[in-house]
Amino acid sequence: MSWLLREEVLIPLMLAVAYVIYFFYPVKKTEDNEKEDDEIILPPITHDDWGLIVGAPYAVYADDAVNDFSPCTDADDYRMQSSWGISNRQDLIYQLFNRIQGGHATHYDALRNQVVGLSKNEFDTLLKRMEEDELDDDEYHELQWQYHMMHNNTNDIQNVNYWAWDYVRFSMLCLRGIKFRYLTEEEAKAWTRMLAPRLREIYTGWDDLWQHFITTRWFWSNEQEPWQSSASDYLAAIHQLLQDKHSPANVIAWDTPLSSTDTLSFAEALVSIQQIKNEDGELADVDEVNSVIRWHLKMTESE
Repeated sequence: MSWLLREEVLIPLMLAVAYVIYFFYPVKKTEDNEKEDDEIILPPITHDDWGLIVGAPYAVYADDAVNDFSPCTDADDYRMQSSWGISNRQDLIYQLFNRIQGGHATHYDALRNQVVGLSKNEFDTLLKRMEEDELDDDEYHELQWQYHMMHNNTNDIQNVNYWAWDYVRFSMLCLRGIKFRYLTEEEAKAWTRMLAPRLREIYTGWDDLWQHFITTRWFWSNEQEPWQSSASDYLAAIHQLLQDKHSPANVIAWDTPLSSTDTLSFAEALVSIQQIKNEDGELADVDEVNSVIRWHLKMTESE
């Protein structure tokens, strides 16, 4: 792709590329296919898998399936440690809680509030103040690029809801947690389903969720390698999920009825591996932590 292209057309053009790079959702390992000697028979997709479908772009990108719970490889283990610092159940639950608390979304919301509506002089003053902060070169250039993209509303980034970035990765980590045997299937499915009320409040469907996800991923990546070079592959994965009638996104509807939301088991797991203090500086019990989780997920009493 020519570097002379304006950034405003980057994502639409990549979407067009994704339409060309089309391949069907993997169905070679389902009960309906001919069985081979070394074939892994996957369970059918059900409404209980709704939360794991949230992270499906990552599964498809990796030529995997959201209902494939076979163990990970040594290479997967290395990537999990190097990218996320996760090498056990405790590390994983800690990262999941960080995603619920906001991860990148709260930072990007604050950045948007800081720059939207600024005049050119005000924006230049903001950048000047940033130069005076004690930032390393990489952090400075990353923030400078993001400030410019946000102020110019490149790719309509001001109107994106950034929670998709944190919640899609929460789902991806839960699936990886099953494959690493850090989580049970029941835990991963229940903990990802607890995102449903919040996600359905913010987004209108699988396509809307993943559009916000891919745009926020672009913003996060700063158009740096290797993240930028894989963007078209993720777009192709999303297109595949939306177009293939056999994909989880078409088997399980966005608004399909789900079982009751369980946040208590996540609170119990969190308390078992991490000491969390309440506002009084005392160790919080399970009920207090559960209330914090529900607050972050904007849950009502009936959910």
